[in-house]
Amino acid sequence: EFTAKMSGDQHVDHSAQQSGDEDYGDVVDAKPDRSSRLSLFAKKKKNGEEQPKSSLSNQYRIVTPTFQYNMDYKKVGKCIIINNKNFEDKTGMGTRNGTDKDAGDLAKSFESLGFDVCTYNDRSRDDMEKLLKKAAEENHSDAACFACILLSHG
Repeated sequence: EFTAKMSGDQHVDHSAQQSGDEDYGDVVDAKPDRSSRLSLFAKKKKNGEEQPKSSLSNQYRIVTPTFQYNMDYKKVGKCIIINNKNFEDKTGMGTRNGTDKDAGDLAKSFESLGFDVCTYNDRSRDDMEKLLKKAAEENHSDAACFACILLSHG
């Protein structure tokens, strides 16, 4: 059974709501057309004449998605981050250096999206199972989504 050394948890309550109705659709092209890319250097034609630089107006395409996830809820939702850095010697697993920065960056990113973020550090398998069961039993009816991030060994 996997166990981890216990350390402090961080609970972040983020009440700000996501604002803005920007629509950034992704476009997939087999071979993208790069002819209108902005260049710092003017391109020369074969006959030696310079081509004018592209304008910014033709560099972006606006695509309306055919399906859009409904985010019209009171809250964006809850994000649980489980950050396992330190492990008991008997597991044979080393310390995961750098994971605290990753956890902090993820928390910051999800907070900026409007999630209520809770970070739990160095949790055992049983603790993780209890945390997720508790989250599953909570009322999420006023939230658009739920995110769970696990940072650990393989």
